[in-house]
Amino acid sequence: MKRLFGKERGVDPPPKDAAVAEKFRKIDLSSVIDVAIEVWRLQDRVNRLQTAAGRKDPSIAFSIDKIQHVLREIGIETREYTGQTYNEGMSLDVLTFDYPAEEKPINRIVQETVSPAIFFDGTLHKMAQVIVGKADGTVDVKKHD
Repeated sequence: MKRLFGKERGVDPPPKDAAVAEKFRKIDLSSVIDVAIEVWRLQDRVNRLQTAAGRKDPSIAFSIDKIQHVLREIGIETREYTGQTYNEGMSLDVLTFDYPAEEKPINRIVQETVSPAIFFDGTLHKMAQVIVGKADGTVDVKKHD
């Protein structure tokens, strides 16, 4: 049986130095974050396609759920904010406000999550990218800063 590291595999063993090991962990974490985002997007696309087709395939949903479960087991969590009330203090990357710039709506919601927030071991590592809009027809006369 070949070892994962060492001369048989042609790969050096992981570094012993903690700082260097942390650097490797961050590189790996970045890749895992990318995977988590793509799985979230895949789930969204599959849901839309199945809704349009008028039928659901439980095996696809099971496979996506299994991948998300594995990600949660290693500490990766995705969060989307679509439909939630928006306020200025939220840790979100707002791509656009979907109302005229001169309006300042009293009630705003996240209309769409373009990319989910990613948490690792409960700590935010990537902010969600969202589109914010009016929750209802009321508008404040104050203008955006």
